[in-house]
Amino acid sequence: MTRKIDFSKSVKEDSLKVYNQIAKFENYASYIPGCKKSVLIEKEKEYEIGQLEFNFLLRDYLIKSKNILSENTIKIEQVEGPFNFFEGEWRISKINDLDTLIEFRAKFELPLILNNLLSDKVINSFCEVLINAFIDKLSKV
Repeated sequence: MTRKIDFSKSVKEDSLKVYNQIAKFENYASYIPGCKKSVLIEKEKEYEIGQLEFNFLLRDYLIKSKNILSENTIKIEQVEGPFNFFEGEWRISKINDLDTLIEFRAKFELPLILNNLLSDKVINSFCEVLINAFIDKLSKV
C-alpha cells in the first residue's frame, strides 16, 4: 500500500540558509529521529548519493538515497533500503527576506511487517519531530 507524507512549515530564517542546511546530507543524523549516522558517499554535478543508518524497533537499517539538488528543491529517491520504494521532495520557498516556507512531500511503500506496525499517526508524529528538530538546529547555526 502506497502511503504519503505532506507537511509544511514556515520559519523566520533566510531561504538560502534553510536550503543549505537541508542540502547538507551529513547533517541528517542530527535531526532525523532514530538516525545514528549520515554519510555522503558520492557527489556529482547532477546528484549526490548518501547513506543513513537507523536504529528503529530494535533493528538497524541502512537507507541509501540519490538526491537531486536544484535551485530550491531536493528530490530524494531510495536506491537501497527497507522501503519497497521511497520518493520524496524538499521544497524551500522564500516568502520574504526573513520568512521561508519548508515543504516536504513523499510517497513510499513499506514492507508488510513495518506497514502493519506504523500507523499514519506514528508517521505524522515522526515527521513533526523531524521538522521541529531541523528548525531547532537551524536556529543555532
